[in-house]
Amino acid sequence: MPKIFISYSHQDSVCARGIARFLLRQNYDVWIDVEKLVTGQKWATSIDAALKKADVVIALISRNSVRRPEVLREVSEALDRAEQDEQFKVLFVVIGNVHASWFAGEDPAIAGKVIDYLKKVQFVQLDARGSITIPPMQNILRAINGKMLHTDGVRFQDTTEYIYEAGIPEKVYDNEAENAFYRVRSSDLAPSTAFPFALDNQWLPDDIVNGNPELTGEFLRYGFGAEKVQNYLEKYQLKNLYLALMHTRQIVLNRAAILNSRSLQKLYCRDGGYSENEKKAFASLLQNGSIVVFLYGDKEFTPYIAELPQYETMTHAIKEWNALCKKVSIYCIRENWEKQMDRHKQEFVRECTTLALNSEKNQMIAECFGFGEAKKEEFFAVLKEIEMTVFLQTHISGTGRRAKIDGYSRSNFYKNFIVGKKSSEDADPVLNCIFDSEKPFHQELKKIVDVYYNSMLASFFNCTALIPSDIRPEDTFIYQLYLDHGVKEVGPDELEYAFSEFFQEEAVLKSIKEIGDDFYIQNWDMERIVNYRNGIHWREYIERMEYVANRAIHWEVDFSEVKNLVELFVSSVRSCSEKGDNKKRSQEFVPAYTFRLCIGSKVLDVVCTENVRKLKSYPGLFFAKDQNNLSIQFLIGDSTSKKSNAFDSVFLPVKIFNGKTSSLGGDAYFDEIRNFLTDQCDFLTIY
Repeated sequence: MPKIFISYSHQDSVCARGIARFLLRQNYDVWIDVEKLVTGQKWATSIDAALKKADVVIALISRNSVRRPEVLREVSEALDRAEQDEQFKVLFVVIGNVHASWFAGEDPAIAGKVIDYLKKVQFVQLDARGSITIPPMQNILRAINGKMLHTDGVRFQDTTEYIYEAGIPEKVYDNEAENAFYRVRSSDLAPSTAFPFALDNQWLPDDIVNGNPELTGEFLRYGFGAEKVQNYLEKYQLKNLYLALMHTRQIVLNRAAILNSRSLQKLYCRDGGYSENEKKAFASLLQNGSIVVFLYGDKEFTPYIAELPQYETMTHAIKEWNALCKKVSIYCIRENWEKQMDRHKQEFVRECTTLALNSEKNQMIAECFGFGEAKKEEFFAVLKEIEMTVFLQTHISGTGRRAKIDGYSRSNFYKNFIVGKKSSEDADPVLNCIFDSEKPFHQELKKIVDVYYNSMLASFFNCTALIPSDIRPEDTFIYQLYLDHGVKEVGPDELEYAFSEFFQEEAVLKSIKEIGDDFYIQNWDMERIVNYRNGIHWREYIERMEYVANRAIHWEVDFSEVKNLVELFVSSVRSCSEKGDNKKRSQEFVPAYTFRLCIGSKVLDVVCTENVRKLKSYPGLFFAKDQNNLSIQFLIGDSTSKKSNAFDSVFLPVKIFNGKTSSLGGDAYFDEIRNFLTDQCDFLTIY
């Protein structure tokens, strides 16, 4: 039996181990370096020695491995040996669809050599997750035994379609509309797919109720239907749409939001006011899978929507949307294509009927809302009332028969606890979210239920829950409440070491400064967003974002990825600006970045600008009985700035750690980090 050496990146170790185990069961002699574990028999423990003794080298080619110098070196040496020894074989196992951007930034000579060889070599194709299944494993056996597999070589993908390579969306034909669309399931979505909360047609931005008094008054009287509120939402939603498209491979949009949102309507309606180029750009994002449409709450299998009486308020938008659907094939997803039922409703009932059980969590929520002791008791009493009301409405009916659990939804919750009753003259109070001032804590309950509802949908899509861009630090806990947390524990000493290394140089601030006024989202439009997404640097940036997100749950303390991420983002923006973008720049900004540490419901912002380093804490509590969840985010910009454009940046928070503290409680942990930064890294505490 030939001796087989497996060359791979440790990020692909699960796939490599799977191949090794399969070959061992076929009685092959395999050497694989997995945490210095030798699987083969009587092999040298040195990688170089093992490589020289091998008869066959299996090289795993992925976006991870081609960026590892040691893997490229091993492959290069194997190719040199193959040219001299006809009995020696090099077999490539390709994970996903190879893209030229994978090789950007690597040694040009070695990368070019591997690329040229891949274009003419035999290879075995795996899906983008590196799944170990019988057909590709049998192909590996055939290749080891000298049978050629693919004589044309690897074809380098240059497409701009962003549906995950592991999934093959089903093409569905609609005879009535004479068009086709793609039916997407969660397994088809890319790793960085996001469900943007801010684009939910019922999302309530903080500024509407906590900002401009005139805007607040209009909303309290007319809800979302108020003209001034609509004008505000138009800019707010468009900004969040741009941010989502800049920093994720693809996003999931609720079709109801597309039909209700004035900002989104303008991107496909003929009299929307945007240029034809911008509308074409939006259509291209729907057509290449950058935007996936969620068919929510309707009994249709198509992206279209029937012009029914209940949709009379959006008849014009429906006609224009249906016209767009006839022109382009759109990627669509439902929770369950076979059964037209919304599984999330049952989860929602379960959440409502257990609201009052977690007293410690509710204490933290009340603290985030700034309630005093008396107000807290009132709040807890309302949560208990909700628990009982929802249980009675969903489990018991007036006739003594059990009611349907899946018949309760967010709209039912609104009617019971947030909005007023519908009269013949008023607009729909649910659709327009017209608060009932007699219902206690209506504003706070809306925030809680919307955060939970959207987080739940994100978990069903198996994608990221993208929080709004205007999030206040003291509300961080509420937005993160229902998101999953990792199990990795990190002590304050690990953070101190990482911070001390990171703050020794100013490279990040210098990189941020290169962005210039492109830092502000108001200097972007849809056409430019599409050009930016088509750039090779953007693809590198997104892949690095995906890597950081995966790494966040098993983080080895190291902030070097932050520097790399910022450099790739800056390169993407500059590359896009150099392609003929001549927009006038009038704003100036101070380069700054923030590390946000969230423990329990308490927040500590670590801010660096060109002029000063500062720390700011925000109110909150720590879990007393259990280990606290710890998350660390990084964002470009000064989180403490009071300027109106402080959070109009083009960079969303990046979660670089998602786990737990190394001990119970949180006060001592936070105090140690704060004292270290003030004593050792020249930070000032601000209030």
